[in-house]
Amino acid sequence: MPTPKTTETLTPREAKRMAILEAAAKIFNERGYHQTSMSDVATALNVTKPFLYYYLKDKEDILFQCSRIATEQLHAILDEVRAADVSGWERLGLVFRGYVKVMCNDFGVCLIRSTSPGLMQKESRDKLWTGRRRLNREVEMIIAQGIADGSIRSVDPKKLSFALFGA
Repeated sequence: MPTPKTTETLTPREAKRMAILEAAAKIFNERGYHQTSMSDVATALNVTKPFLYYYLKDKEDILFQCSRIATEQLHAILDEVRAADVSGWERLGLVFRGYVKVMCNDFGVCLIRSTSPGLMQKESRDKLWTGRRRLNREVEMIIAQGIADGSIRSVDPKKLSFALFGA
């Protein structure tokens, strides 16, 4: 699955930050966001809370960053799919196979969690929604391409996209 940067290309600071995000995402998904404290994340990593605060602002920032990573993974999939020389139907399949992989990893589950009211400030939620809207628009374009190439029957791309994401 595509990731924004491979572990080998991360600076030492980025690698530490990523380790925090990976541990926190796993704990959020095991215990729940509200039941997880910064102390829990620090304990899991065998570090101090000030160490965490050096790399991230607070628990909400961790959830946002985990969700941002999932959004970047989804966008990387879109980039790969856009470059594929296949029909619209096959392209749609590629997108949703990638989508399922991302949404089933710890970062993807954080992205799902981040839509719950009250977990994030409006500004952070709006940034994530911008990324999700891009995904929706691109899927609608893929559907339209499939209609044009005959691999998808005539249908309203927006409604089909909505139905697929709601399934």
